[in-house]
Amino acid sequence: MIKPEHLKCGDKVAIVSLSKGTLGEPWAIHKLVIAKERLKNDFGLQVVVMPNALKGIKYLDEHPEARASDLMDAFRDKEIKAIFSAIGGDDSIRLLPYIDFDVIKNNPKIFTGFSDTTSNHMMMYKAGLVS
Repeated sequence: MIKPEHLKCGDKVAIVSLSKGTLGEPWAIHKLVIAKERLKNDFGLQVVVMPNALKGIKYLDEHPEARASDLMDAFRDKEIKAIFSAIGGDDSIRLLPYIDFDVIKNNPKIFTGFSDTTSNHMMMYKAGLVS
């Protein structure tokens, strides 16, 4: 199993919405504001929100390939050192056809999330990455 490097002050981290898309709804956006503030102020991290992460429940339900694209692009980006899956839901399994396991294996980085994100953790495991 591949164990990614630890984060250090100044590292860039990505926020992705791999499940329901709740983070992009007006009634939930405050969660992103709080997370960005804590990651920056408490840990000195630079936060990047991936392009589709805030497109909301309806769009992300209709476009699992967009959610997967954010994940794959975050893994490909050499500047991003960790990927945080926002919130949760019940739909991450639909990303599976769009996952390139070689991209994950060849670009190891920290991946974290909970609840529905368990299926994404299994994808990381299949690629040989500790998450």
